[in-house]
Amino acid sequence: MVDLLDESPLGLSYRVKHLKSGRYIRLLLLRPAIAGRGQKDAILAAYKTAKAHQHPNLVQLGELGEHNGIAYLTYEDFEGQTLRELMQEYKISGRQFGVKEAAQITKQILEAASAVNSAGHVLRALRPEYVLVKVRYTGPRRQTFVATSKVFGACFWDLVPSATLAEDEFTRGEAQYLAPELKSFEPVPTERSDIFSAGVIFYEMLVGSAPVGTFQLPRTRRPDLPKHVNTVVELAIAQAPEDRYQTALDFATDLQRTFQSSEISQASEDKPLISPLGWGLIIAIVALMGIIAYNLRSDPAKLALAKDSQLRQQMLDEHDRPSAVELKTIEASHPPNMVYIPAGKYISGRLHQEPRENTSAQEPIAQVVEVGAFLIDIFEYPNAPGEKPRANVTWQDAQQACEEAGKRLCTTEEWEKACKGPRNHIYSYGDVFDPEFCGEGVEDLYASGSRTECTTGWRALDMSGNYREWTGTPHRGKGSRRIVKGGIRSNPLKGTRCALSTDESAGFESNQLSFRCCRDADAPPVK
Repeated sequence: MVDLLDESPLGLSYRVKHLKSGRYIRLLLLRPAIAGRGQKDAILAAYKTAKAHQHPNLVQLGELGEHNGIAYLTYEDFEGQTLRELMQEYKISGRQFGVKEAAQITKQILEAASAVNSAGHVLRALRPEYVLVKVRYTGPRRQTFVATSKVFGACFWDLVPSATLAEDEFTRGEAQYLAPELKSFEPVPTERSDIFSAGVIFYEMLVGSAPVGTFQLPRTRRPDLPKHVNTVVELAIAQAPEDRYQTALDFATDLQRTFQSSEISQASEDKPLISPLGWGLIIAIVALMGIIAYNLRSDPAKLALAKDSQLRQQMLDEHDRPSAVELKTIEASHPPNMVYIPAGKYISGRLHQEPRENTSAQEPIAQVVEVGAFLIDIFEYPNAPGEKPRANVTWQDAQQACEEAGKRLCTTEEWEKACKGPRNHIYSYGDVFDPEFCGEGVEDLYASGSRTECTTGWRALDMSGNYREWTGTPHRGKGSRRIVKGGIRSNPLKGTRCALSTDESAGFESNQLSFRCCRDADAPPVK
């Protein structure tokens, strides 16, 4: 059995069955860009350091090997879900993490960071996707929350350039987990960088979204939280490293003293499932590589996922991704509340993995389209957070309003690329439909920026929800009609997909139809 678990700047992770022992393990195929022959010494050094760590809050490393020029690592198959998946479950079910629950998970993350920091290393890539969590309930009526958390990839993130980590965070469009000092031209990672990332995770568990930009303190969002929680957050995610906790252990101790009770066990009851696999592992891994290829051929669903994964990674690797400083410089010469999207290719239409019943018959199947550099409004017109978008507008009204603002209506291709983000997601926020992120019905129309989760990887909001939107593209064969994006609200599973297009007469107007504007990247600067 072969299952693709995740793709990251380190490589592709699979869950596979070891032929000799019959146990499941995690197999990480390292990306050639960080595991070429020139990096052999660095990989071996990272492996030796990581292998020496046997901390209960680190995913235990197995073996390092190479097959057909591809370096791989094996890890224990810790039977947990990612913290991101757990957060999603809470959000979808309408639950909130209790302060003790959030503190318990964060404390274990910090203990893992402290173990790595004490050996002179920094985790660097500390985000919910790379934290595995297993939750169980004990005590009377099984109401006591007990979590076992493990951090993945310790010591190997040093192989990934800081710029690549920043790009990965930017393209995922989820939150700002990297400490400010790691986004500079000369990043200097320290253990306080890990403290910042853990603080962001702690904040996000408490309030449901990460602290991006000028954020509100936790008790402003949740008055039921203890008073001291604001102080903890301020110390953890201060912009300047010297203003944060001095060590990860200091942060963990503060959480323990303030929020944890003696009934919450911090000890992990799970022992690593992998022991040294011996000389037979290399032979087994070679066989597993063959199994991966065989399973993909014999299972259409897995083959479709593999095709999409390969194409997505190709688009991501080939795409220009400017730094935060470059973005700020470009966007400063254009009207406010616009985000820059660099020139490059994207995947138009439906992905191979999407069920046909969720798509339109007119959509191309994973067609690669190249689009020039442009800027797009963050919000629907009038492009202002907190304001209700303008509706009941004809196509001519929308075109005129954009022109008066020194802009133009977006093309269908620009709109779809902006919605899908650098990773070419099905919906603006990911691949799995979630009605909580962007709303799913007519009654859910809302003021711009009300749902910060409804954000694309290019930082535009409300593209998979809220109002339908005019584009500047005429319908082929129907010159009087124009393409409308944003979906069919009566069928949100299908209709809020980035790829879906409908068309309306240019004179049509509706209380559910609005628009947003675009601008060429080389358009004259505005005053």
